[in-house]
Amino acid sequence: EEIMKEVLVNNRDRWDMVLIPAGEFPMGTDDQRDDCAPRHNVYLDAFYIDRYEVTNAQYYEFLEYIKNTGDHSKCHKNEPAGKNHTPREWEDNYYDNPDFPVARIDWYDAYAYAAWAGKRLPTEAEWEKAARGPKGNNFPWGDLWLPEKCNIGEEPKPVGSYEEGKSPYGCYDMAGSVAEWVADWYDPYYYQSSPSTNPQGPEGDIRRVIRGGSRFGRGFLLRATTRKSEQPNVHNQAVGFRCAKSPS
Repeated sequence: EEIMKEVLVNNRDRWDMVLIPAGEFPMGTDDQRDDCAPRHNVYLDAFYIDRYEVTNAQYYEFLEYIKNTGDHSKCHKNEPAGKNHTPREWEDNYYDNPDFPVARIDWYDAYAYAAWAGKRLPTEAEWEKAARGPKGNNFPWGDLWLPEKCNIGEEPKPVGSYEEGKSPYGCYDMAGSVAEWVADWYDPYYYQSSPSTNPQGPEGDIRRVIRGGSRFGRGFLLRATTRKSEQPNVHNQAVGFRCAKSPS
């Protein structure tokens, strides 16, 4: 607890957000799986997104709030009853490192943290624009697969460890590290009919979208266009999240 509290004091200014300007970007691709196609231009209003994935220390502060207040007023209305938002295996040594990205949290945990922090989960389109940039890179750093620019392998590392792997907008770890929950429901055919302006995702009730490949992936699995999905109540050691916010 003392380590977490010290890091929260010293690092709070570091955990900032970056402004993604309004404009078009190319979303999706035609040379991957069908659920990534077609490549199409999407216009997004300006938004903010976290520079880094949410860390163990940041999530610890949220858990302390929930534990001390019992306030679930900002949690999703459909979250399972009795949730206290503690990650699976919270006693594992992984969570002793305050700068590791929090993992083993489900979609409802990510939603609740974002709302508590005065933010929200990014849409799938927002996440992809922040990762690819206005020109539509295959990977945050460019079009070629360069494994040295991201955290892949068995060993976790602190957020922001790969300076040369950041996106054109300055977002870190959008490939490797942990994959990330976003706001949208998943539909493999959504891109075929999605709006060209500020898409919010399809209606649904089964699986939520996960973007960005984790440290357990390789190659095309870490492309910024790759789409994955999971039931929102599933906890996975390869999945974390970052938050977004609309300009006031």
